[in-house]
Amino acid sequence: MLPILREFRDSLDEIMLKAMHNSVLLFGYESYTGRFIKWYAEYYHSIKIDYLVSTDLSRGKAYDVEIFRPSIIDFNYRNVKEAIVWVVEPMTEGIRTFLEARGYKEGENYFDFYSAIYGEDIYGANEENTDMFHRRKEGRRDIQFLEWLEWKHDCNFVTRIPHEYLEVVGEHGGGYGVTTQKEIFPILDHCHCIPKEEDAIFDFGCGKGGPLVSFLDYGFLRGGGVEYEPKIYEVLEENIKKLGLENRLEILQGDAGKITTEIDGYNWFYFFCPFDNVIFEKCIKSIYDSYRRKKRKCHILSISPYSHNMIENAGVFRLVNQFTIDMRSRVVDVYESYET
Repeated sequence: MLPILREFRDSLDEIMLKAMHNSVLLFGYESYTGRFIKWYAEYYHSIKIDYLVSTDLSRGKAYDVEIFRPSIIDFNYRNVKEAIVWVVEPMTEGIRTFLEARGYKEGENYFDFYSAIYGEDIYGANEENTDMFHRRKEGRRDIQFLEWLEWKHDCNFVTRIPHEYLEVVGEHGGGYGVTTQKEIFPILDHCHCIPKEEDAIFDFGCGKGGPLVSFLDYGFLRGGGVEYEPKIYEVLEENIKKLGLENRLEILQGDAGKITTEIDGYNWFYFFCPFDNVIFEKCIKSIYDSYRRKKRKCHILSISPYSHNMIENAGVFRLVNQFTIDMRSRVVDVYESYET
């Protein structure tokens, strides 16, 4: 685990450990924060949420997932009245009144996650006058690793950049988006990955560096990546310096399709739809050539694997796992090298 994230984890753990051996009601599940807290509780503490409560009362949602309205607290349903309540949306007088009118006491059987993580600084400032590359998220913050780093260390990870704003990638590049620990850790778990000293992971199209931070947090001692868009690369450099990770991350600015010997020191390779098949095929050939120069066990992680046939046709990698994760681009392919 990265020391720079210890304070964030400690704040979450302090609340969650008080719920051990109790039922838990997650109040405000509809946001990314709700999904993150649910994942974190189960991943780190084996706490499974018993009641998911959404305060979004709009219709048009699927009913096959057991998501309740706040009124579940008023029903004599199972042990809901004994459940610890985790409020995972900004506390309002309405929520506080609703809970306390039903006998809940803050710090005893209901807990406010936003106050614990962000205090009163819950909403990001308006940044309309900042260029798209350096603009950070406006409005309500989410509780998650990378967004906390933005708040605590003045980094910039989570704001998406549509393709039309990119200045140099042209027709072959994709827009910028980020994955965080909630998505990346389950992928590495499926690989039974226990990073050793000799292991290193390379991100093709590494953007602002969010996945690289997650890889180090998972246990990799070294990581690297390449980013073509100069202004995104500028933000990437700034993020790494602010977090003090210069000695652990090797970043390159340039065309991912022209990477050659730079990846010979890596044995894990990560793709999340950073570009089209023209560039992707060149990257796979680079990995193939690197493997031939330096034989070692290599893995390729591909989220939303449109170009799976290009990996398989290289003749060096075989599909060893395929699964889904909790994000819109759900499917993940894992390939490993083998001798033909």
